[in-house]
Amino acid sequence: MDTTDTKKSEVLTDGMLLTAEQLIRDVPDFPRPGIMFKDITPVLSSPKAMREIIDRFAEFVLPRKPTAIVGIESRGFVFGMPLAYELGLPFVPVRKMGKLPYKTIHEEYDLEYGTNTVEMHEDAISTGDRVIVVDDLLATGGTANAAKRLVERLGGTVEGFTFLVELGFLHGRLALAHEDILSLITYN
Repeated sequence: MDTTDTKKSEVLTDGMLLTAEQLIRDVPDFPRPGIMFKDITPVLSSPKAMREIIDRFAEFVLPRKPTAIVGIESRGFVFGMPLAYELGLPFVPVRKMGKLPYKTIHEEYDLEYGTNTVEMHEDAISTGDRVIVVDDLLATGGTANAAKRLVERLGGTVEGFTFLVELGFLHGRLALAHEDILSLITYN
Protein backbone atom coordinates (compact mmCIF):
# COMPACT_ATOMS: atom_id res chain seq x y z
CA MET A 1 0.00 0.00 0.00
CA ASP A 2 1.61 3.27 -1.11
CA THR A 3 0.83 5.81 1.58
CA THR A 4 2.86 8.76 0.41
CA ASP A 5 0.98 11.76 1.71
CA THR A 6 0.95 14.28 -1.10
CA LYS A 7 -1.19 16.70 0.92
CA LYS A 8 0.78 19.00 3.17
CA SER A 9 0.11 18.44 6.84
CA GLU A 10 -1.13 21.73 8.25
CA VAL A 11 0.14 22.83 11.64
CA LEU A 12 -0.45 25.95 13.69
CA THR A 13 2.82 27.60 14.69
CA ASP A 14 3.21 31.00 16.37
CA GLY A 15 -0.30 32.01 15.34
CA MET A 16 0.37 31.43 11.64
CA LEU A 17 -0.88 28.54 9.60
CA LEU A 18 2.19 26.84 8.16
CA THR A 19 2.89 23.43 6.80
CA ALA A 20 5.63 21.17 8.10
CA GLU A 21 7.17 21.51 4.66
CA GLN A 22 7.32 25.30 5.05
CA LEU A 23 9.16 24.84 8.35
CA ILE A 24 11.90 22.75 6.72
CA ARG A 25 14.74 24.93 5.51
CA ASP A 26 17.17 24.28 2.70
CA VAL A 27 20.86 24.53 3.56
CA PRO A 28 22.94 24.62 0.37
CA ASP A 29 26.28 22.83 0.11
CA PHE A 30 25.90 20.84 3.36
CA PRO A 31 27.55 18.50 4.23
CA ARG A 32 29.48 19.01 0.99
CA PRO A 33 29.24 21.13 -2.16
CA GLY A 34 26.30 20.34 -4.42
CA ILE A 35 24.08 18.90 -1.68
CA MET A 36 20.86 20.72 -0.70
CA PHE A 37 20.36 19.64 2.91
CA LYS A 38 16.79 19.50 4.26
CA ASP A 39 17.09 20.91 7.80
CA ILE A 40 14.24 19.71 10.02
CA THR A 41 15.32 21.57 13.17
CA PRO A 42 12.68 24.30 12.69
CA VAL A 43 10.04 21.54 12.73
CA LEU A 44 11.50 20.19 15.97
CA SER A 45 11.17 23.62 17.58
CA SER A 46 7.42 23.64 16.95
CA PRO A 47 5.51 21.57 19.53
CA LYS A 48 2.37 21.79 17.41
CA ALA A 49 4.18 20.54 14.31
CA MET A 50 5.68 17.67 16.30
CA ARG A 51 2.25 16.77 17.71
CA GLU A 52 0.81 16.68 14.18
CA ILE A 53 3.66 14.48 12.92
CA ILE A 54 3.43 12.00 15.79
CA ASP A 55 -0.38 11.87 15.42
CA ARG A 56 -0.07 11.16 11.68
CA PHE A 57 2.55 8.49 12.32
CA ALA A 58 0.34 6.89 15.00
CA GLU A 59 -2.65 6.76 12.60
CA PHE A 60 -0.50 4.87 10.11
CA VAL A 61 1.15 2.58 12.67
CA LEU A 62 -1.81 1.45 14.81
CA PRO A 63 -3.52 -0.78 12.19
CA ARG A 64 -0.24 -2.66 11.71
CA LYS A 65 -0.35 -3.80 15.37
CA PRO A 66 3.37 -3.39 16.14
CA THR A 67 5.04 -4.73 19.26
CA ALA A 68 8.01 -2.34 19.04
CA ILE A 69 9.22 0.87 17.40
CA VAL A 70 12.75 0.92 15.96
CA GLY A 71 14.35 4.35 15.56
CA ILE A 72 17.46 4.95 13.47
CA GLU A 73 20.19 7.19 14.89
CA SER A 74 19.90 10.00 15.42
CA ARG A 75 16.91 11.86 14.08
CA GLY A 76 14.88 8.66 13.94
CA PHE A 77 15.08 8.81 17.74
CA VAL A 78 13.41 12.25 17.65
CA PHE A 79 10.28 10.78 16.04
CA GLY A 80 10.51 7.15 17.16
CA MET A 81 10.67 7.70 20.90
CA PRO A 82 7.58 9.96 21.14
CA LEU A 83 5.72 7.57 18.83
CA ALA A 84 6.63 4.60 21.04
CA TYR A 85 5.54 6.59 24.11
CA GLU A 86 2.26 7.59 22.46
CA LEU A 87 1.48 3.96 21.58
CA GLY A 88 2.79 2.42 24.83
CA LEU A 89 5.41 0.37 22.96
CA PRO A 90 9.08 -0.39 23.56
CA PHE A 91 11.59 1.75 21.69
CA VAL A 92 14.62 0.07 20.11
CA PRO A 93 17.57 2.21 18.98
CA VAL A 94 19.59 1.38 15.88
CA ARG A 95 22.92 3.14 16.24
CA LYS A 96 26.18 3.64 14.44
CA MET A 97 28.76 0.97 15.20
CA GLY A 98 30.46 1.22 18.57
CA LYS A 99 27.78 3.32 20.28
CA LEU A 100 25.77 0.63 22.08
CA PRO A 101 27.11 -0.73 25.39
CA TYR A 102 25.85 -4.34 25.34
CA LYS A 103 26.34 -7.25 22.89
CA THR A 104 25.23 -6.26 19.41
CA ILE A 105 24.59 -7.48 15.91
CA HIS A 106 25.48 -5.22 13.02
CA GLU A 107 24.72 -4.62 9.34
CA GLU A 108 26.79 -2.82 6.75
CA TYR A 109 25.18 -0.73 4.03
CA ASP A 110 26.35 1.22 1.00
CA LEU A 111 26.77 4.98 0.77
CA GLU A 112 27.55 7.04 -2.32
CA TYR A 113 31.19 7.15 -1.28
CA GLY A 114 31.73 3.92 0.68
CA THR A 115 29.97 1.95 3.40
CA ASN A 116 28.71 2.44 6.93
CA THR A 117 27.53 0.10 9.67
CA VAL A 118 24.62 0.20 12.11
CA GLU A 119 23.96 -2.06 15.06
CA MET A 120 21.31 -3.11 17.56
CA HIS A 121 21.48 -4.93 20.88
CA GLU A 122 21.22 -8.68 20.32
CA ASP A 123 18.29 -8.91 22.76
CA ALA A 124 16.36 -5.88 21.44
CA ILE A 125 13.91 -7.83 19.27
CA SER A 126 12.31 -11.19 19.97
CA THR A 127 11.10 -13.81 17.52
CA GLY A 128 7.62 -12.82 16.36
CA ASP A 129 7.97 -9.10 17.14
CA ARG A 130 6.15 -6.82 14.70
CA VAL A 131 8.21 -3.69 14.16
CA ILE A 132 7.83 -0.25 12.63
CA VAL A 133 11.09 1.41 11.53
CA VAL A 134 11.18 5.20 12.01
CA ASP A 135 13.59 7.75 10.59
CA ASP A 136 13.44 11.40 9.65
CA LEU A 137 14.39 11.01 6.01
CA LEU A 138 14.23 8.38 3.29
CA ALA A 139 16.95 8.94 0.70
CA THR A 140 18.48 5.85 -0.96
CA GLY A 141 17.00 3.42 1.58
CA GLY A 142 20.35 1.97 2.66
CA THR A 143 20.10 2.75 6.36
CA ALA A 144 16.44 1.71 6.63
CA ASN A 145 17.20 -1.55 4.81
CA ALA A 146 20.07 -2.25 7.21
CA ALA A 147 17.70 -1.68 10.15
CA LYS A 148 15.18 -4.05 8.52
CA ARG A 149 17.85 -6.74 8.15
CA LEU A 150 18.79 -6.36 11.85
CA VAL A 151 15.15 -6.85 12.88
CA GLU A 152 14.80 -9.90 10.64
CA ARG A 153 18.03 -11.48 11.89
CA LEU A 154 16.59 -11.39 15.41
CA GLY A 155 13.33 -13.04 14.28
CA GLY A 156 11.15 -9.94 13.96
CA THR A 157 9.11 -8.69 11.02
CA VAL A 158 9.07 -5.12 9.74
CA GLU A 159 5.43 -4.13 9.32
CA GLY A 160 6.15 -0.68 7.91
CA PHE A 161 8.34 2.40 7.76
CA THR A 162 7.63 6.03 8.65
CA PHE A 163 9.57 9.09 7.51
CA LEU A 164 8.95 12.80 7.82
CA VAL A 165 10.72 13.49 4.50
CA GLU A 166 11.32 11.42 1.40
CA LEU A 167 13.71 12.40 -1.38
CA GLY A 168 11.73 10.68 -4.11
CA PHE A 169 14.32 11.33 -6.81
CA LEU A 170 16.70 8.93 -5.00
CA HIS A 171 14.21 6.02 -5.26
CA GLY A 172 14.69 4.77 -1.69
CA ARG A 173 11.11 3.50 -1.65
CA LEU A 174 11.98 1.06 -4.42
CA ALA A 175 15.09 -0.07 -2.56
CA LEU A 176 13.03 -0.84 0.55
CA ALA A 177 10.73 -3.08 -1.51
CA HIS A 178 7.99 -2.84 1.11
CA GLU A 179 4.30 -2.03 0.72
CA ASP A 180 3.76 -0.02 3.88
CA ILE A 181 5.78 3.20 3.80
CA LEU A 182 4.53 6.53 5.08
CA SER A 183 6.34 9.71 4.08
CA LEU A 184 4.63 12.94 5.11
CA ILE A 185 6.62 15.21 2.77
CA THR A 186 8.09 14.12 -0.55
CA TYR A 187 10.55 16.08 -2.68
CA ASN A 188 10.69 14.78 -6.26
